[in-house]
Amino acid sequence: MPLVYRITKKRHAVYDAGGAALIGGRWTSPGRPVIYAAEHYATALLEKLVQAGRLQLPGKHHAAPILIPDDLPMERFDPAANKGWEVEDSAVARGYGDAWFDAGRTAVLRVPSVPGQPVEWNVVIAPNHRDAGRIRVLGVFDVLWDGRLFGPATGR
Repeated sequence: MPLVYRITKKRHAVYDAGGAALIGGRWTSPGRPVIYAAEHYATALLEKLVQAGRLQLPGKHHAAPILIPDDLPMERFDPAANKGWEVEDSAVARGYGDAWFDAGRTAVLRVPSVPGQPVEWNVVIAPNHRDAGRIRVLGVFDVLWDGRLFGPATGR
């Protein structure tokens, strides 16, 4: 998995873990600075869409490919062994991610994408982990939202 993709609002740096540290996320509780990314750019877009809803464009965002070296140790979450990970506000998912982060097991945790299941995966990056210095942001670009995603279907 050499490349993953991160999308965030333009007012935040792409490789900033402050939001997750402040409010937490599916895989971590508040107080744990992590970066959420997806294995594919389209999955990163899909993850943003489920957070924003489909009523309006989500505003200005930017994105970046992030290079994770192939030889960097990565933990993989097993959804079959952790029932209930996919439910809203899952204690199973958050408990697993918190334990991974608190133990400092790896710099990267590979986790399933809820809207992309059963084939798409996300990653959680602990940027302060001792191995995370090998991870590289390759460049930043603007996200171009397609307004057709946010209105009623036109039907043809």
